[in-house]
Amino acid sequence: MITFADSLRSQGRLEPGSADLAESLDEGWWWGSSAPGQWDSPQTALQLSHEPHWHACDGPVAPIDTLVRRLDSAALSAVHAGVRDWWLCRPLPACADRRRRWLTLDGVAGRRAELWLHQVETGHQRLLLRSDSARLRHRVELPAGAADTVLWLVLRDEPVSAVGLWRPVRRVGERLAAEAPALRARLLDPGRGRLALRLRVQEPLLGLSMVLRHAGRRWQAPMVLGGGAGQGGGLWQGLLDVEAPALWWPHALGEPALHELELHVLRPEGARQVRSLGRIGWRQIVQDRSRGRLIINGVPMPVPLRRTCWAPGVHMPATEVAAQVAQARAAGIDLLDIAAAGGPDADEALFDACDAQGLLIGHGLSQDSAAAPAAQRAQQLARWQARSSLAWVRVDAPACDPVVTQVVTQVMQALPDSLCLSGAVSGAF
Repeated sequence: MITFADSLRSQGRLEPGSADLAESLDEGWWWGSSAPGQWDSPQTALQLSHEPHWHACDGPVAPIDTLVRRLDSAALSAVHAGVRDWWLCRPLPACADRRRRWLTLDGVAGRRAELWLHQVETGHQRLLLRSDSARLRHRVELPAGAADTVLWLVLRDEPVSAVGLWRPVRRVGERLAAEAPALRARLLDPGRGRLALRLRVQEPLLGLSMVLRHAGRRWQAPMVLGGGAGQGGGLWQGLLDVEAPALWWPHALGEPALHELELHVLRPEGARQVRSLGRIGWRQIVQDRSRGRLIINGVPMPVPLRRTCWAPGVHMPATEVAAQVAQARAAGIDLLDIAAAGGPDADEALFDACDAQGLLIGHGLSQDSAAAPAAQRAQQLARWQARSSLAWVRVDAPACDPVVTQVVTQVMQALPDSLCLSGAVSGAF
């Protein structure tokens, strides 16, 4: 049996020249817990803890509550009721070269997170990140040349059911080090669409441009370097007008046409690079409250909408998500309702599948999510802005709550004009 200590001291290494531009770190984790404040750092955790404190994750890292259920009664007795500090760690293999690399966390379940890099043999440890909004996307640069290190994620003062790695963790070495793009697609009228893109790049470039493709047609527009340039990078922005785009339709009314979006990069040495930014669709949604229906691209949806609830699984593979969406489509479902409990953590694979297969999504936003830090809400809105399948955002909270009222206003202002907003504030649609 491989023990926790053996795992930390037996580091696998990447072979020279291996393809490590996007190395998944979802596997190979161990987890343990302590009383709040008992261990202040990884070094302390290793010095004060004992082997029974640590448990191997037997698959992709999941929320702790799903792992705790696998423990036998003796091990379970070590996990006390109430809040705990939760410690997750995995060996981080050394890289064959000294290129810059970043660690990307696409969201963890928990409120207070710390990210550490620890060299077991020397005891050297470095705090890479401290966040009071752990569900944010995070990207941190790793020290160059670090070898035989262990990556630690610490979640402070959390109950069992609230913590874990919810979305993928990766070590990336992209030559184009860019933060997640803010993308907004709007249908100005049935014959004209507009795409807005903002992208913060962490290295110098000679030029960027957007290219959109669909059914043999091609549109292109340059991006410009705006304010905030520094350290060789900066904020790039661009607008792309699209004449007569193919429209995205829910499957009940037509076909969900999607356009391929690319980023074309011109590097300082003259090299060119193409990077995919996914697929977007053009559609307009209007809410006809008097008749209780949605109107898509000027055509009313069947009444009543055939709806079902979606309960996202933990780390459900994208292929399984797509298969379940296909089953819903075959059953004639028009819209999937995401409960407020799933709120900001609904997997992107669901949006990808619904965009591609023509199902609508009604998304719940809990009061806790509404009260989240502004940066977290901004990231969530950025995820939604170019999603064709998203029909509305529902806020499940009392209408008199001032926090919810403020968030409703922000959502309405930030999302595209064609996106409906309904919920407990105005009555369920």
